[in-house]
Amino acid sequence: MALLPAALLAGPGRYARLGDFDGQVEVQLSAADAWMPAERNLPLPESAWIRTGPGSRVEIELDTGGAWRLGPESQGGLSDYARLSTGQRVTLLVLDRGLAYFTGESKGRDSLTLMAPGAQVGISKPARVRMEAQDLSSQVAVLQGVARFSSAAAEIDLAQGQTTRVEPGNASRFFLYREVTPLDADRWSAARDKALTTPVAALHVVERYGLADLDASGQWIQTEDLGVVWQPKNSEGWAPYRDGRWRWFNALGYTWVSDEAWGWLPYHYGRWTRHGELGWVWAPVSNSVFKPGEVFWMRGARVVGWGPLAPGEEWSPANMPAQYAGANLTFAAFQPDAPVIDPAGFEGRPKEPLKVTAFTEGLPSPAFYASRLDAVRPLVAPLLTGGGVRVAPDLPVVTQNTAPARAAPEQRAALPRPIVVVTPPPPPPDEVIVPVPEYVGAVIVTPPAQGASRSAQGAPKSTQAAPAIVAAAKPPAPAPVPTPPVNPPRRQPKRPKDAGEERAMNQFHRDFAQANLAKSMDDLDEWVRRYPQSDFADERLYDYMQVHSAAARPDKVLEYGAALMAKNLAGVFEDQQTLGVLYLVTVNAAAIPRPDNPQRALGKAAAQAMMETLPVYFEESRRPAAASEADWQKSRRRLESAARDTIKALGGQGGM
Repeated sequence: MALLPAALLAGPGRYARLGDFDGQVEVQLSAADAWMPAERNLPLPESAWIRTGPGSRVEIELDTGGAWRLGPESQGGLSDYARLSTGQRVTLLVLDRGLAYFTGESKGRDSLTLMAPGAQVGISKPARVRMEAQDLSSQVAVLQGVARFSSAAAEIDLAQGQTTRVEPGNASRFFLYREVTPLDADRWSAARDKALTTPVAALHVVERYGLADLDASGQWIQTEDLGVVWQPKNSEGWAPYRDGRWRWFNALGYTWVSDEAWGWLPYHYGRWTRHGELGWVWAPVSNSVFKPGEVFWMRGARVVGWGPLAPGEEWSPANMPAQYAGANLTFAAFQPDAPVIDPAGFEGRPKEPLKVTAFTEGLPSPAFYASRLDAVRPLVAPLLTGGGVRVAPDLPVVTQNTAPARAAPEQRAALPRPIVVVTPPPPPPDEVIVPVPEYVGAVIVTPPAQGASRSAQGAPKSTQAAPAIVAAAKPPAPAPVPTPPVNPPRRQPKRPKDAGEERAMNQFHRDFAQANLAKSMDDLDEWVRRYPQSDFADERLYDYMQVHSAAARPDKVLEYGAALMAKNLAGVFEDQQTLGVLYLVTVNAAAIPRPDNPQRALGKAAAQAMMETLPVYFEESRRPAAASEADWQKSRRRLESAARDTIKALGGQGGM
């Protein structure tokens, strides 16, 4: 009966994703478990802890879309990571020692808190925060946005560019600095933020994490029976649920941990099927319930086998699975109480599987020892001595105009402590402008499949008149697009006309990020209606292109692209977005089943302009520090290939 209130409050379990990591990283899933080496795509439940060795780092992706990162020689964990029966998500991330970064926000009624010894940070609006837990003090720096800082002494809003430091052993005061001292790890975290920004996969799935890897490793395809599905690259001879292992979780059972870099969403939020000539594709689901891996099981004396359940299949062991066939099965050796089932160590396959095995809904669980209930972790250093105090600072406050240096341990206690009066920073604005997405070298919009319908079912219909493409006996090619300069001149920043236009911009970007295409189109139409003259008129046309491309309406993409290509793009956009316009026109022109002459001319002109732009854009001097030379050149080859394919498809010769 003591557990009944918790059961009533609990909702579906939440699991974070262990994502990108380097070096020595270890995980402890619960206090009763031993530390184990990190595995990419390992599900992290509430109470999981992670630690890093020297020169190591790790990224944890949250189901809220946020990211929690640990730097070298750091330890932290998911102290609270629950979903209530009301749907509210409660997240408490704790840094015990070392360096951590957080990027994200708390939406709706969700609660999101970061903690370090002596300090607590509440996140509501989009923010980027850096935390450091040292021997004698903790520091919190706001790299972007606003965060609510609390300590035993006070509670204030920290604005971008401010740092605070507390000493858990001396809770009567805290230090406030008017700047942030940069660290080498800042660049790593910023690069990871950029890599996770605005993935195309967000248009097709409900979940907000594990998206960027899908865009880099496969393509989205529209099908008549399953809707939009995802297909991994180079999937010939491949099958799902083979590259990885089953690991036991008490609340889930045997759960699939994929070795594939992209292997998060496709194994926990949807099902796999062989779809005609396409081969294996993944069909996402429309709910947010984490699944350990939807397969049918077969069990023999010392062997187990499994295969993927088909989308929509209601299966019981009394029936033959829809996708049961020799080519769809994977086998592994099995011993009772095994915490891990790994097919990599199994040689060969049982002969005539049905005669030596039996279908089952699941495998028996490993033995549970009562001693596990007594396992506890050592207490973290006091987080908030006496608890958070919800009052304005009225105790002695120590501030400096210069951010603290990272002193050696023996010097940390000797930092200066001048006492001055601090004026709390002003409250954050009601709206945060979401910047227009930028093209950063990777493909940002997946083109419609060849033969896509001009008016795909369910595609949003814009009431805003698009620039028409005028047919002619011999259509003139659009004005050539100048090669963007390596260092474009500084331009005056663009600003919304008023708070109303700022809200209109934010509303569109929120709906587009949530893959609500119909609402996104309505947002754009309303924005144009209310503000026909806008500093963002050209960016707005680009937004129309992205929404129509996501909705598989390539003809509409070309209509809006024609208006932008008729201008001197280098004088309208930064060069990344210029390349984005050319790319969208190029791939969508090739996707039109029967393009007319003006559409052919526009597509070929965009493809040729893109090929002429690529050599300058992909110069080695412009390669981001976070991108390897191989990835940088791979991105260039992908774009060149798309341009050549379009020229060939539309009637012409591609080449450099």
